[in-house]
Amino acid sequence: MLGIDMSMVTETLNMFVFLAVELTLLFLLISYLVGVLQHYIPPAKIQSILSTKKGKGYIVAGFLGAITPFCSCSTIPFLKGLLRAKAGFGTMMVFLFASPLLNPIIIGLFAVTFGIQVTLFYFAIALGVSIMAGILLEALGFEKYVKQEAYAEPVSKGCSGNSKGQAKQGTPWFAIWQSSWKDFKKYCLI
Repeated sequence: MLGIDMSMVTETLNMFVFLAVELTLLFLLISYLVGVLQHYIPPAKIQSILSTKKGKGYIVAGFLGAITPFCSCSTIPFLKGLLRAKAGFGTMMVFLFASPLLNPIIIGLFAVTFGIQVTLFYFAIALGVSIMAGILLEALGFEKYVKQEAYAEPVSKGCSGNSKGQAKQGTPWFAIWQSSWKDFKKYCLI
């Protein structure tokens, strides 16, 4: 009737379902891994690594963003981990900007498509812009726009809705999973 190719509609729906499932699993996996890292790496250690003394933290955050092979959707769990560890605001912004711009897949595609010189130029410019944006946003006081709840570790109440449910678990693994699921529901589900 309308000239709609049903095979194209079916293919589009299949791709949508595939991407939705893939990104959901990726978000949950990355959130869980960040939770495990937070369990073993104290916030003070993260703060010292990302310290902005002499600009070192900005550069480290840029390179940390560059080595995370994830899309922006999966960068959010890492950013939440940095927020909960109370890493510096400027360094968190550098990570947030650098992660999608400098991930290994993009750098690899640049190298194959444009050659090593253009890739190095792109890398330097993207890293520089990310660092400048982080420094500028911190200097302008944009940290005040971050909701205080973003810094807080979610309190898990277990399956029964009270703190006794968590005590039955005996390990932090279930609590980390609950935190990951809570973040997924909060940030990804409408």
